[in-house]
Amino acid sequence: MAVGASLAALVLGSAGTAVARNPNCAGGIQYVVQGMRDKEKGNLEDYRREMLKAVDRLVQCSGEDPADLEALAYLGWAYAEIDSAGPAGQAFQKAIDGMKAKGDKKLEWAQNNRESYWAKNFNDGVAKIQAGQSVYPDFTKEPADDAEKSLKAEAAAKYGEAIDALNRATLLKPGDARTARNLGTVYAYMGDYVKAESVLREGLQSAPADTDLVSAVQLVRRQYANKLIDEKKYDEAIGFFSDLLKGSPDDGDLHLGLADAYFKRAFARDGDAKKADFKAAGEEYGKAATFKGGEADMLFNSGLSYQNAMEYSLAEGQWREFLKLKPDDTDAMSALGSCLAELKKFDEAAAVLNKAVTLKPKEKNLHRQLGAVYAKAESNDLSTGEVMVYLALNTGVPAENPAEAAAKAAPKSAAGAVLASQGAPEELRFWEGQGQKFETWFYWGKKVAYTFSGAVQVARCDWGAPIPPLQKQAAPVKSAAKKK
Repeated sequence: MAVGASLAALVLGSAGTAVARNPNCAGGIQYVVQGMRDKEKGNLEDYRREMLKAVDRLVQCSGEDPADLEALAYLGWAYAEIDSAGPAGQAFQKAIDGMKAKGDKKLEWAQNNRESYWAKNFNDGVAKIQAGQSVYPDFTKEPADDAEKSLKAEAAAKYGEAIDALNRATLLKPGDARTARNLGTVYAYMGDYVKAESVLREGLQSAPADTDLVSAVQLVRRQYANKLIDEKKYDEAIGFFSDLLKGSPDDGDLHLGLADAYFKRAFARDGDAKKADFKAAGEEYGKAATFKGGEADMLFNSGLSYQNAMEYSLAEGQWREFLKLKPDDTDAMSALGSCLAELKKFDEAAAVLNKAVTLKPKEKNLHRQLGAVYAKAESNDLSTGEVMVYLALNTGVPAENPAEAAAKAAPKSAAGAVLASQGAPEELRFWEGQGQKFETWFYWGKKVAYTFSGAVQVARCDWGAPIPPLQKQAAPVKSAAKKK
């Protein structure tokens, strides 16, 4: 939205003598001059009467002496004073064009006077836009209560006044790019993106090189496409963003919008169509990340989309790129671990998930996930330790005093041995599974937990220890014996 325009001072010209000028032309000019003087004095009744007479006389003048360009400019002035912006703009433009052609010294005078009326309406329009914004900033948001309904109605009234003022400015000065941008802005703020684009494109016909107008058109079209997504018109949104990308293939925001449309449409589909949309979303989020300078959020969305499409190799690449930017993000580690497990890269999956567990040892689902990877790799002891920790964190009841609870262990029992070697646990949880009672002792600082049933140790989870190799190397293929 533009800032206010400079308001040029109105300047009276020379009326000339009755002998040298058509009587209607001279009389009309005199009415304008006298009317403006009465207006300054506050004598508004005479002012209005004189302006109407000025219009009448100067219209006759324009037919009788069309070469009197100064009088024609005065006609524009008189029309502007009685709020007839359309006829005022036509009279000013005709006078200005004629003066340019003749090299008339009155050209600047006529231009300044028109500029004054244009600026008055333009500034009024800008002020009304700002007033509407301050009353109800997000006009497209549904009001939550009666108070907001009232505010939205007030904003609508301000926007209506802005449109009226800017339309008058457009009539006074056709083809002005600033007026078109602000008029398009009003419609965009009100959510009428189709009308906004129409206004802006009309402005471009007069000012095709105006980069601000070009940018405004692009922005409005994006907003319209995003509105289609909000309205769940995903097919239209996808088509709209795809069309926009033909003209701006390197625009990251457009790729992001297209990705969002594919991602949201995927949830409304089934089977192969669902996977295809998720894969397309992954591709577009990846392009958005590339063109927006490698934004981490876009990489995350790309990885998630590929994962939903069951394209695990593609997802792996995006998760790894994301973790280069945010190496301690456990959500991404969890997702990468899942992909690696699906790809049967169990050693890598365990390493990634173990790092996540180290960063957030009290996150139960990370232990569950790591336990599942160990199970797939047939490392049962490691799997049991992680699963026991998960169950303890998921259903266990914390002891009010862990040291006191642990001290009840018999000295010669497995629990007593742990107590003697490790000291009192930082946390102790009681839980049950399949009719059997358990207690899990957590040594968070040492990155280890022990689970006991009675006084017997049934599992040990040591997420701080090096992970042993999980996948056996395939035996070398023996070459066939050479025949003698």
